[in-house]
Amino acid sequence: MPSSGKHLFHCLYSSWRRKKETNENSPAWKRLNQRFTLRELRTITNNFNIARRVDDFSSDDFSFSVYRGYINDSYKDLVAIKVFKQKASDHQRFLTEMELLSNLRHANIVSLIGYCCDGSDNIIVHEYTPHGTLEDHLLNTNNVNPPLSWKQRLQICIGVARGLEFLHAANPSIVHRDIKCKNILVNKYLVAKLSNFDLSKLISTSLSESDNHVTTALVGTWGYVDPEYMWAGRLTVKSDVYSFGVVLFEVLCAKTVLELVQREQISLAEHGRRCVEDGLVDQIIDPCLKGEIAPKSLKAYTNIAYNCLNERGNERPTMADVAKKLELTLLLQECTEADIPFSPSWLRSIPWPVEGRESPTESQDEEFSHYEQWRIYNEAFDGTN
Repeated sequence: MPSSGKHLFHCLYSSWRRKKETNENSPAWKRLNQRFTLRELRTITNNFNIARRVDDFSSDDFSFSVYRGYINDSYKDLVAIKVFKQKASDHQRFLTEMELLSNLRHANIVSLIGYCCDGSDNIIVHEYTPHGTLEDHLLNTNNVNPPLSWKQRLQICIGVARGLEFLHAANPSIVHRDIKCKNILVNKYLVAKLSNFDLSKLISTSLSESDNHVTTALVGTWGYVDPEYMWAGRLTVKSDVYSFGVVLFEVLCAKTVLELVQREQISLAEHGRRCVEDGLVDQIIDPCLKGEIAPKSLKAYTNIAYNCLNERGNERPTMADVAKKLELTLLLQECTEADIPFSPSWLRSIPWPVEGRESPTESQDEEFSHYEQWRIYNEAFDGTN
C-alpha cells in the first residue's frame, strides 16, 4: 500500500476508534435518544419565535421556556422543545431530567424524543400535548375546553397516581418534588402525563422504611411542599403524596393554591382538611360539579385527599394505595349513575393489596370473606379516623 494510502487508512481508523470510544463512554441518555442540532431546532421553532412559545418559567436560580414545533414536513409529529436558560444550575437540571426520562416508559409519564447539547445550549425534546395542562382545564385559561366532568377528573387523578406509583416503585425510588396541576399534561383523550423532572431526586430503596429518605435543600412550589420537607429538609416518596393531596383538592375546587391564600390567608391543604373535619366539603366544590358527584364518591375522594395531607409523612398512604382507592371512588360514581347498588365483592376487580398479597383468586374466595370485603371498604373511606 502506498504511503499516502496508509496515512489515509490510519486517519480514518483513528477517527473511527475515537468515535467508538466516545460512544461507549458517553452517558446512556446520549446513546438512547435522538440528537438534534441547534440549527434543526431553530427551524422547528421558527427561530424560537414567541408565537411558538407555550410556557415560560423563571426563578432566581432556574429558568426555561417551552416551544412547540413539528419535527418533519408531514406536520404530524408535534413536539415540545424545552430550552433551559444559561444559568449556573440549569445544566445540572437538564442532566437530571435527561437521565430520568431516558429510563422511564409509562403511559402517564411524558415521552422523551431527543435532546440538543451544543456548547452551552441545553434543550430537551419530548412529546407535546396540545390540550394543555390540568391547570388549564380546571381554570379554563384558554376559554375553549368545557369544564371537566367529575368522572373525567377522577380518571385524570388515577392516571397521575399511577405515574407516581411507577416512580416510587423504581429502584432507587424517584421523588418528583414538584407535583402540581401545571406539571400534569393532558392529551386529547384526557390521559394525564407527568412532566418536568428537572427537580426530581433518587432515594435508595435498600434502607428500612424509617430511614428511606434524604436530607436535601428545599425546592418545589410553595403550597404543594410537604411540611416535613419544608421544615426539616426530610424528603421521602411521601413528599409527593402530600403534593398530590393538594392537587386532589385543586381538582375538586377548581382553585389554585395561591388564589385561596390571597383571598382568605389560608393554604389550600389546611382549608381542605378543615372542611373535611367540619363536614363542610360542599362549600368548596367547583360550582360546575354541583349535583353531579355521588355522595359516596365525594366522601371517598375527600378522605383520600385528607389522608394524603397528613402532616406526618409515615402516616400518609402509598401512591399504590391512593391509586386503588381512586379507582374504587370512580366505581362508586359509576354505580350511582347506573343506579346499581355497590357491592364490596367488586373489590376483586381491583388489584388491592390485602395483608401483603394481591387481590384474591377464585381459590381464595372463602378466605376473602364478606366481612373482610367490608373491612377494606370501611378502612378505605373512613379517612378521618
